[in-house]
Amino acid sequence: MLELAIAGSPGFAVERAELERAGPSYTVDTLRAIHAREPGIRLTLLLGADAAHELDAWHQAEKIPSLATVVVFARAGTPVPRSRLIARSIEVPAIEISATEIRRRVKDGRPIRYWVPDPVAEYVTLHRLYLDPA
Repeated sequence: MLELAIAGSPGFAVERAELERAGPSYTVDTLRAIHAREPGIRLTLLLGADAAHELDAWHQAEKIPSLATVVVFARAGTPVPRSRLIARSIEVPAIEISATEIRRRVKDGRPIRYWVPDPVAEYVTLHRLYLDPA
């Protein structure tokens, strides 16, 4: 679905390291893999404020800032947590769209048009994603 969402957007690519790695997948391992493949590149890890609240508990979280600059998107109603791991936060417009709400809308039979790119909405419908098994 991510490939559908970024199709035609220059400068974006899907990182497949987590899909190709066996076993548990941790952000720190993905960042290390990218650095091994592309030495000298500086990465930025973008997180929503909701995910950032869990950051300190992530696997080897203390190593992440040496591999990527951690930037958090501040969302209305979810303050950015205080953490030595976070380099900065960015205020984003108050558009209340979350993956959780998108899944809820699909489950409830409500449209997700304008919530996701049209090709993604079509994929979700075609593959009957986020619906309770019959």
